[in-house]
Amino acid sequence: MTKCNVCQNSIKQPVYVSTGNISITSLCQIYPQKTEVFFCENCGHLQTTEITNLEEYYDTIYKILIDSEEEDQLYKVIEGQKIFRIDHQVKVLLDKVSLPQHAKILDYGCAKSATLKKLGQTRPDIIPHLFDVSEMYIPFWAKFVKYENWATYTIKTHWCGYFDLVTSFFALEHVANPKEMLKNISQLLKPGGLCYFVIPNVYTNPADFVVVDHVNHFSETSLKFLLEEEGFDSIDIDTESHAGAFVVVARHSDSDEQKSVLLDKQKVNFLQEKVNEMSVYWQNIAEKILVFEEQHTNNSASAIYGSGFYGTFIASCLKDISKIECFIDRNPYLQGKFLLDKPIVDPQQISKNIDTIYVALNPATAVKSIEQIEFWKDCNFNYFYL
Repeated sequence: MTKCNVCQNSIKQPVYVSTGNISITSLCQIYPQKTEVFFCENCGHLQTTEITNLEEYYDTIYKILIDSEEEDQLYKVIEGQKIFRIDHQVKVLLDKVSLPQHAKILDYGCAKSATLKKLGQTRPDIIPHLFDVSEMYIPFWAKFVKYENWATYTIKTHWCGYFDLVTSFFALEHVANPKEMLKNISQLLKPGGLCYFVIPNVYTNPADFVVVDHVNHFSETSLKFLLEEEGFDSIDIDTESHAGAFVVVARHSDSDEQKSVLLDKQKVNFLQEKVNEMSVYWQNIAEKILVFEEQHTNNSASAIYGSGFYGTFIASCLKDISKIECFIDRNPYLQGKFLLDKPIVDPQQISKNIDTIYVALNPATAVKSIEQIEFWKDCNFNYFYL
């Protein structure tokens, strides 16, 4: 029995439990714990049993994009042009939010806050503020934010009712108590101020279903319930502007009137069907990988295309990882690094003896992504698709 993180409804049993005693984090690290996923039949929220010592994990262990100032994630490749996530996030934010001159902005759960830094280069009039539950990112903050405008672990009391905009980029999925986080944000905003956040959409990026450090996997239904419960209105939930994610804008209501939140049971039932499909998919995919591996044991050598979560998952399922020569990735910030003791290389740098490639990408876009690699068009690889 567990409680829903959004509506506090009791959930009797998980819809998915991983078969092994290892899981994979969002940073592609192996974690010694089963993945247990629960679905709330009341509000349509999905959640995962949180990892042990969650506060310590984010304070000292979870190190995202910390190797350099410029390091970023590759968002998309369009006609050979690489688009990085920070640039895309800034563009979408400016498209969706009209910022007043000298807007006071807080990036909540910010890590190194590359998005707010980049936004400030486009809008130098904004006044940036930062908050995180770790001190490891302070060297990055000190390069673009005044010391008095950041806080760690505890929100500054004089920030209450201070901000025009509070942003959060891929943080709400990590917290064990999303209600508390939204409550804090509402108290930080001026009346009529905006909350803007981006979080994974498990229904368009199924990998999120089994990311063990993503405690929350929101639906449009559970998001709307959560925001209305915490006093937000004018809620806009955008499923199109960021691939595999929700972009959410909500207004801090200037009314103290408590409204009853209505749930659409028909939508929740539809979500439950989708959740059951994802559960079956992840229960069966490991066997599918093993069958392919067995069928190609006599091949020369293999590689995994994609050094993110999907790539780590495929590697963790293989019986003989020694056959994997490398991971392949078009992100220049990953090339030259290692994942599971295997080098990460550019698609043009793979050796000629590789004849089998496991495509470790979102199944919805995998085939198109491979077709875009011009210098592989005449190669006769054996491809595995999830």
